[in-house]
Amino acid sequence: MKPVDRALVERLLEDETISFREVSRRAGCSDWSVRAIARDLAGGDRRIKRDASGDDGEPIGLVGWLIFFGLVAIFGGVIWFAARRAPLDGGPM
Repeated sequence: MKPVDRALVERLLEDETISFREVSRRAGCSDWSVRAIARDLAGGDRRIKRDASGDDGEPIGLVGWLIFFGLVAIFGGVIWFAARRAPLDGGPM
């Protein structure tokens, strides 16, 4: 296992347009190493300013909540439908 070129990672992190994944690919190290170095550079702050997954640490917006409640409603509807169709005594329908 080769050591991480920290100076190269730090130079690549200065360009905020590339993702951690791209930095790790160019530096030849893991995403976790890049994130650890970025956290060290940020002074130990747990919220890192960018993420390869697109999660920027912002709260969930209206669209996110609507999607969440839509999925909960669908899941609840499926359970309700299955409960209505199933016989309570285990006999034939």
